Amino acid sequence: MTRAEIESIVADIVYKDWTFYIGEKNETLYLQVQFDVRDSLTKELMSHRGRKWLLSEFMVKSEVVQTAFLAALTAEEHECREHFAYKGERVFSPHFDVEALRELSAAKRFETRG
Repeated sequence: MTRAEIESIVADIVYKDWTFYIGEKNETLYLQVQFDVRDSLTKELMSHRGRKWLLSEFMVKSEVVQTAFLAALTAEEHECREHFAYKGERVFSPHFDVEALRELSAAKRFETRG
């Protein structure tokens, strides 16, 4: 599938006031969702881009649409994790360092066995 064909498919997708961008890096196409959102800390309106979803030249229309759907779901989950708080803390923040989470997990495992 060519970039033009993918862009034509994506042009027919509507979700909120978000846009689905088709970009290219190192001759590989990707889809990225873009939208404006209020920062969870400063409350300032800012432009946000989701992760890049790689697209294969062998994709069919359904895969392109499903990839856009997953991009929207993942971005929504990210926003939920940023705004969800327990006792004033964002306990499910998507920005926690994976090594810090691993250490917490290891400490908790030891704690429950001890």
